[in-house]
Amino acid sequence: MDERSNKRVMDEMEQTLVKLHHTFEEKLWTPYHSHDLHDILIKFTKNELSEIRKMYGITGVSQLNKTKLAEVLVNEIPARIPDKLSILTNDAYALLLRVVNADGRYPAGDASSLMVSVLRDLGMVFPVVKDGKRLLIMPQEVLSVISSEQSKELKRTIKRNTEWVEVVKGMLNMQGALYAPQQYEHLGDVMKEPFTEKITEVLHLVGLYDLNLEQGMFSWLHPGVENELDIREAQMERTDIDFYPFTKEQLKLAADPFYVEKTPAVKQLSEFFKILYEMKKEEIDRIVGSIVEKMRVDVRFQFIMDELGEFIELPDGEELTMLIDLMMELHNTTRKWMLKGHSPVGLREGYQHQKARKGKVLNFKDYRK
Repeated sequence: MDERSNKRVMDEMEQTLVKLHHTFEEKLWTPYHSHDLHDILIKFTKNELSEIRKMYGITGVSQLNKTKLAEVLVNEIPARIPDKLSILTNDAYALLLRVVNADGRYPAGDASSLMVSVLRDLGMVFPVVKDGKRLLIMPQEVLSVISSEQSKELKRTIKRNTEWVEVVKGMLNMQGALYAPQQYEHLGDVMKEPFTEKITEVLHLVGLYDLNLEQGMFSWLHPGVENELDIREAQMERTDIDFYPFTKEQLKLAADPFYVEKTPAVKQLSEFFKILYEMKKEEIDRIVGSIVEKMRVDVRFQFIMDELGEFIELPDGEELTMLIDLMMELHNTTRKWMLKGHSPVGLREGYQHQKARKGKVLNFKDYRK
């Protein structure tokens, strides 16, 4: 596919995504009509009620008509909420408490629509539009339960859930996928507790609204993984190396989707862009982050250089040689998914005894664009 055709395809995909987002928003935020749980649910379609039923694992009622199913849910939701609260993380729980503290009528503000959609499918909050403003409504039956379920034990559980999600996202950022027993054992070691079915429930729920946590057929995946089977196969072929044993602190730092490990190579390339192109830090971070992201998934070096040339005017002569040296140094010290979180240099030097590696210092401070 040539460049023009590729651009057309990408533009069409973007337009389709925009339309889907608008449709999702229109369907999610409905006109306010009641604060009563039964009155709210009876307005749902049978399929929407079935989603709530599935979220709570309620069986034996799928054949009921919409009216009867709504009646079942009115009774079942309040009784089952405590169990679902125990698999929430700080972000979702904090939003629920804000609605509780607002007596069940909370201005939505910039609340994530995806998270709101999940909480609606749990029957905890309902997104509505009233007088042109978006509100989150919590029926009294639900509010009473959540108000009474604010024990120290629950808060400790939610804090633990949040940390589990952070370390898993960090591992995905560093290794691409989470599927191997060795990875689960390592997470259990850093968290000082085993990876349980309860943690799987937490990840599944968060994955419904957090785009940086995807569940594949066999693995938890970083959103940058294009083919789940390819990355599993590539990693499983490397029987000569183990998955890199990151610390909890490293994994929590890497949970940030924009995280870039501040290696000497990253710092030197950033300094090069700053001096030669007089770039601002935000622009440098964006460009370097994009480069690291591609190197992490082992994109061809020449492709990365070609794409870099679309953002900046590549230098020539000695400056180009210097840029290529810096890019190669970054390439060799960037952790690769295919290498299970190791960098090529780290593998050569032996990560177990590797000390902080000082990158090759290149003298480019006298250069200006």
